[in-house]
This record gives sequence, C-alpha cells and structure tokens, in this order.
Amino acid sequence: MDNCQPSSKLSKIVGIGVLSLGILLFSVITILFVANVYPGSRLFIDYDEPFLNSRYISDDIASDTFSANGTEMYQENIINEKQGVLKVDENRKVVTFQKDLTQQEKQSIESKYGVKFVSGTISGKIYVLNISEESSLDELKSEYSTVIETDIPVKIASDMIDWGVARIGADKVWNQSTGSGVKIAVIDTGVQRDHPDLRNNIIQGYDFVNDDNDATDDNGHGTHVAGIASATLNQSGTVGASYNAQIMPIKVLNNQGYGYLSDVAKGIYFAADNGVRIINMSLGSSSDSTTLRNAVTYAANKGVLLVAAAGNNSGGPCLYPAAYSSVICVVATDSKNQLASFSNMGGELSAPGVSNYSTFLGSSYRYLSGTSMASPHVAGAGAIIMSKCPTCTTSEVRNILRDTAIDLGDTGKDILFGYGLVDLVSAMNYLSPNDNPPVVEEPTEPTKPAPSKQQQPKSPESPRMIKQSIKIEEPIPNRGTKYIPNSVGDINVKFSLNPIVDNTNLQSISVLINNLEVYSTTKQSDTYVIPKEMLDHSQHWLTVTATFTDGSRSSEKMILDLTYFKTFEKVNFRDRSVLGVSFSILDWFRFF
Repeated sequence: MDNCQPSSKLSKIVGIGVLSLGILLFSVITILFVANVYPGSRLFIDYDEPFLNSRYISDDIASDTFSANGTEMYQENIINEKQGVLKVDENRKVVTFQKDLTQQEKQSIESKYGVKFVSGTISGKIYVLNISEESSLDELKSEYSTVIETDIPVKIASDMIDWGVARIGADKVWNQSTGSGVKIAVIDTGVQRDHPDLRNNIIQGYDFVNDDNDATDDNGHGTHVAGIASATLNQSGTVGASYNAQIMPIKVLNNQGYGYLSDVAKGIYFAADNGVRIINMSLGSSSDSTTLRNAVTYAANKGVLLVAAAGNNSGGPCLYPAAYSSVICVVATDSKNQLASFSNMGGELSAPGVSNYSTFLGSSYRYLSGTSMASPHVAGAGAIIMSKCPTCTTSEVRNILRDTAIDLGDTGKDILFGYGLVDLVSAMNYLSPNDNPPVVEEPTEPTKPAPSKQQQPKSPESPRMIKQSIKIEEPIPNRGTKYIPNSVGDINVKFSLNPIVDNTNLQSISVLINNLEVYSTTKQSDTYVIPKEMLDHSQHWLTVTATFTDGSRSSEKMILDLTYFKTFEKVNFRDRSVLGVSFSILDWFRFF
C-alpha cells in the first residue's frame, strides 16, 4: 500500500496540471470567441505600462544604413557615367528602333556601323549608342528609318527639399530667414569646394590632416554634412536648412573617416578665431580629453554655438565632444518621428537622420543615415535663428531651440529625444514680436444730442483693436499636452479664432501635420478630419496656425501619440479586423 502512494500523488499532480491547462485553453478560446462575436470590443491601452520608451525607438534596421564601425555609409548600385553634373556629350546618341533588338542584332549593328550599345534597361525600344569618328550614322538612319540624336542631359527644374529639412520646418520660414550672414564651420572630412550646390557658400577653411589651406573632401562625409546645413537654393539638386549661410570647411578626418583629437581641437580653435558663429562636428570618440574639452570651452566662451552628433552605437551615451555640457548633443530620428535604431541616447535635441538626401563627391548626391546627418539640421536651424535675431546671444539661441522643440516621447526632457525635435516654425513664431494680431472692430456710436448751429460735428472715434488667437478645441489632450486616442480611426481637428468678430483681418488658417500643410481655410472656425491612413502608429505633431493680413500669426500645437498601437497587431479573424488578437493560439502566445 505504501508503495502505491507515490504513484497516487503523481497522478493527482498530473490531473491538476491537465485541469489547469484545460482551464487556460478554455480561457484563451473564450477570449477569441468574444473578440470574434463582439468585434466592437477592444483591448484597452494601459497608459501606465512599463518601459514606454521602447515604443518610441525604431525597429526598422533595414532603413538605417550604417557600417559596423558606426560610420555612415551608402548602399546603392550606381552607374558612374550617369552620376554628377552631366554635360553634353556629342558621342552619346539616342535612337529608337521599330522593335526590341536581340543580342545578335545589336552585335551586327555594332560591327557594321562602328557604334557601341550602352548597357542599361531597355524601355520603349530606346537604345543609347556611343559613337566615334568611324561611325556610319547616316547609313544606320537610312537602313532603319529612324532618328539619331544627341542624348541631351536634363535636370530637375527646382531644388529637392529633403524630408529632414522639411520636417524641421526650414522651408516654411525661408521667407523670414535663410541663414544669411552666419558662418558655419564644418569640422569633418573636408568639403568639395566646387560642388554646384555648395561653391557659392564656401569660404576659406583649413586642412589639418595635410597641413595646408585646401580642405578638399576625399571621403564624401563632410560634403554630405555641409549640404544638409547649407546647400544653395539654385533651382538644381537639393537645398540645405540655411541655404544662405556660409560654410567654412575644416578637414580633420582622412579619406577613411579617421583623425586625431589633436586635429579636431586645432580645428575648433581655428574656427573660433576666424569669425564662425556655429561649429558642426559630425564625429566623436568614446574617450574624454582635456585638450578637446579646453578647445570646446574656448569656442563657447567666444560665443560659438557648438553642435555635435550623438554617435551611432545603438543606445550608448553621447560621444565626445557631444557629451560636453557646452555642446548640443543631437540624436537621430526617422520619418516616423521615432529614435533611429542606430542612434545613441541622452542627447539635448533630436533631428532627422535617416535616409537624408544631400550633396556628395563628384558633384553628385547621396542618401546617407546617421547622427552625423542629424547634427547639421540643428546647425542649420541655429543659423536661421541667428540670422533672424543677430543680437541674440548663443545662450539665447540654444534656449530657443530647446523651448520650441517638439516634445516627442515622454513629457518634458527625456533620455531618448532630449527636449524634442527641432522646429523652426515654432522658433520663428517665438521670435515674432506680435504673435497675436489686432483685429479692427467698429465701435458702437453713442447717442449724441443734435449739434447746434455753432457746433461742428466731431470726428468718429477710432476703431477699437481686438486681438484674436487660434485655439484647438478638439481633440482635447488627455495625457499632459498630448492626445492619445484609445482606438484606431480618423481624428477630428476642430479649431477656432478667439474671439470671432465680424470684421477680421484673417488671411488664412493652416493645419499642419509634422510641418506639412494638409488643409487651409479662410473661415474663423472650422473642422478638419485627419484620415487614419495619414497617421501611422508613431508620434505626429499637429499645428494650427492663423496668419493675418499684417503678417502676424497665432499658432497652437499638440502631439498626437499613436505609439501605443505599436504593441498590438491587426490581424484578420474570419474576415474581421481584431486589434491585438490572433486566431492562432500559437500566435497568441507569441505576444507574451
């Protein structure tokens, strides 16, 4: 009997386990059934869930291009003969045949007429030929009854505004400031001085790698950085955040992107002693240095605004010199306003740094990613503010950048985004002396006795001036200054001027999402519906700006935070959309 007791206990344990598992499976099935029968039900968002910061970090590694050692790189198959500024080449001809040619037919034409087909994608039976003096074009045209003409280069009719420059609102404030009169030192690999989009803004710099006055770029990194800050507005290529600011190239990194801190320190002293207002350093080291710190302090004491990249170590602290208190450490965000997956943390400000289009070697252009790309956005923004307010001190400019930044992430300064994403629209509004314009309202005429023959009628009273300001009435923030919807759907934006008057000098009211105008009206009160398709599950900022005929404006903004929906998956369950619930039991366990 005693020998059977262990077996009996084991059976009980197994029975309890099976029963528990059955209860668990029954619960799961019940949840799935309820979600299916009652599709209107949803999983409620826990606004106080732990580790909320993870919602604000990009997990899209594929969109962030950087090399293993943390430096930026580009990954693109290019055809060299089509890169850079293209010029007319009379030996490059374009011809359209009546049919697509086989490889054998092309070889026959090459042999017979002394031409060479250029490799490339064939579309519309169009082929490109390289010719020489021995080529027989007349016979070729005659036999194939076709037209042969020079393959003339074409170019875009205007500058391409990169998404990052647009995201910080630079293009919205160029009517007020373009960075004119401000010198930015780019301490980097040098700059291609004769690049068509840079040459008009380049001033004399220095090469501390080769100890000469020619700070020519032999890597490409510095040229790309310079273009983000100050590529010119010349109806070609791209345009920088402060396109009239001057660029002083200071080369401290070699053609592999490496250099010594001694040269970086020398570059800082050189820039500070030669009249720059801003120094951009898209470089860094994990090691502190007294020499480097002293150079940074020297420049700061001379009124220079120092900006540096945080680094690309995927969550590490700001590198040096960005880590110094007198330097603005800049982290990188992507197009969804998330922290880039490669970016370090703990910065002071955030700026776009994923797939930014800018100038490159060979008078060409490239998309690059990195905190190196984020930093010149802030440098360019600083130049815009300094040009608008020449009397502003460096400390005041830095405070303006902080105080007007879009407060991404947790409320207030946080470890991911610092004070937030640079916003030049808000900065310019901050600098405007008359944000809320006066509105003319005719006064009510008082009752007067009839004037006697000796009395002359008085002039009418001057109209009373009333200020109007814009107010976002809906949505109402439900998490500090943020609005966090509790379900996926369209968002109604209701706004109104306060007060509404009969005689207003309103010019227009604009609704902007992430500094992109999506709606405009001349009504004093209106509603715009943001379609859910416009808002992915990330952070967006809503700005409503009223502009008046005297040039003044009034703005209000808020954050629309949809990142809570990132933790849920939207799957189809018997042709019904169920948020956060999966039909497969195995899939359901995958969420935990």
